[in-house]
Amino acid sequence: MKTRNLLVKIVTVILFSLLILSFAVWGIGDIFRSGGSAVAVAEVGDTVIDQQAYARELSREVVNLNRRLGAQLTGQQMRAFGIPQQVLSRMISQAILDEQVARMGLLLTEDQMHRQLLENPGFQDGTGRFDGNRFTLFLRQINMTEQGYLALLSKESLRQQLTSAVTAAAVAPESLAEQFLSYRGERRIADYLTIDAARFEDIGEPDSTALQETYDNADSRFMKPAYKSISLAVLSVDDAAAEVAVSDARVAEAFEARKADLFAPERRSVSQAVVPDEAAAEALADRLAAGADFAAAVEEATGRPPVDLGTLSQNDLPAALGAPVFALAAGQTSRPIQSPLGWHVVLVREIEPAEEASLEDYADELRRTLVEEEAINIVVELANQFDEELASGASLEQAADQTNVELRKIAAIDSQGRAPNDEVLDGLPPLEDFLAVLNATPSGETSVLSESLEGDFFIVRVDGETPAQKQPLAEVREQVVELWRENERARRAKEMGDAIAGRLNEGRDIAAVAEAEGLSVEETPAVTRFENSQQQTLDPRIAPQLFEIDAGAAASFAVPGGQIVVQLKEVLPPDSEGRDTRLAEISEQLTSSLQDDIFQQFLAALQADFDVTVNQRLVDQIVTEF
Repeated sequence: MKTRNLLVKIVTVILFSLLILSFAVWGIGDIFRSGGSAVAVAEVGDTVIDQQAYARELSREVVNLNRRLGAQLTGQQMRAFGIPQQVLSRMISQAILDEQVARMGLLLTEDQMHRQLLENPGFQDGTGRFDGNRFTLFLRQINMTEQGYLALLSKESLRQQLTSAVTAAAVAPESLAEQFLSYRGERRIADYLTIDAARFEDIGEPDSTALQETYDNADSRFMKPAYKSISLAVLSVDDAAAEVAVSDARVAEAFEARKADLFAPERRSVSQAVVPDEAAAEALADRLAAGADFAAAVEEATGRPPVDLGTLSQNDLPAALGAPVFALAAGQTSRPIQSPLGWHVVLVREIEPAEEASLEDYADELRRTLVEEEAINIVVELANQFDEELASGASLEQAADQTNVELRKIAAIDSQGRAPNDEVLDGLPPLEDFLAVLNATPSGETSVLSESLEGDFFIVRVDGETPAQKQPLAEVREQVVELWRENERARRAKEMGDAIAGRLNEGRDIAAVAEAEGLSVEETPAVTRFENSQQQTLDPRIAPQLFEIDAGAAASFAVPGGQIVVQLKEVLPPDSEGRDTRLAEISEQLTSSLQDDIFQQFLAALQADFDVTVNQRLVDQIVTEF
């Protein structure tokens, strides 16, 4: 269970990173409202997004995410991360653009589409020529047919024509880019002195008034957290699994039922050449049949080396290639094979024979799976019984007694699941799920029976609550004294820093002042406003402060462990090296931002023209059945 919980956390982090980058035009709440025909998920003007199209796009999105994450998303995860709404929002946005394209009568000729395909750098080989093999692999990766991709390319190209017409003329003024470059690139150099608060050793002891003030001003530093006393019932899959025994006969039966899924199909290492016509393919095949070297013959015939497709099963190959390739022997080359991408000549380098699964190899894994499946069924059935008892009016104690579930009493637990000794309590449900329910349940209330991501069920009743309160001064006196000392050292460091800065601003020499105070003068490198590298500046907060004072002026700043006094020594323009490149980058960023703003306004205007309705009930049904 720990492994599965870790995977969920990893998937969560990755998914949030992916979804932030996804295409979205408006907030879901702004355009989603009930309505639409019974078979339409959404309607945008005259465009209907039917349930099949939505389900297909949702499936493709999930398959691609699974491939990229290396994990299988559950339906619950898919809904929790908003993937169904993300997909539908994107389809609605595209439909609005398509409606405007149709209204304006924009067209894309077959020649234009063909040229876009051939000129796509992702489908070109090292010489810049279109490579059908790359295109085939790309289609397989995105789980789409050639016809489907070309239809998508056509629509995307027309949308791009529309958006380019709206935004292409918007270019950021050169003067604005110059101002940004000057602001970002201006550099400053300063002399500085570091005052270590630890130098003030003879602090003494606080009097009662100072001690009380320090204690009163400490905010939450000396607070005891709020504690709840709770009653907790947990229906654990792990506990149920410990009571499950699976016989050898059941394992053997499960193996026979799942044997086909455990079978490893034959796989072949394949290289191929794609030539434009049958005559060239026949000539190449004849040369290979006569004993010519495959790589040399292919390069001579096509001008480039053969493409290694890797090790594949028959189902991994396009239908036109699968059967002919798997009819060849190891080391054998094929006769010409035609596919929608051209004529192929294929070499089978190696063959990995199919492997039948054995019961011995899979017995332990199947036993664990059967135990877990049965444990989950037990817990789900028990949860239903528990819920029914509560629904009939039984108390938490009565429901636990009737279902033989332990009702645990916890005298004190805080919002982080910790006891008063600051240790996390044992035997709790998965902490993230449990704490969300615990902290949302008020005193005197009982939560609903909740399910964790690991499949456990639990229910919490908050029997009482002790509010957060400050620990008495007498109990934390030593900590308060130490805090007073920290504050006093920081106060003295600030006092000294302010005094030194005052003398420097009166015209005193920084070297002389430093010598008198037993300090040393150091010089910062040339830093910009946004410098945050500690190799460039002692503390990242110093750099922006240097841009708040004039040349020759001094100022004192607090830093962890003390105070720094800086005197601005020199103001430099942006570094001239690479200036044109940086200016071009800034200009491009500003132009992109300007065009994005215009595009958003354009879409908002289109939204007002085209009525958008969503059949939310049908959306929910499709997602539930997914």
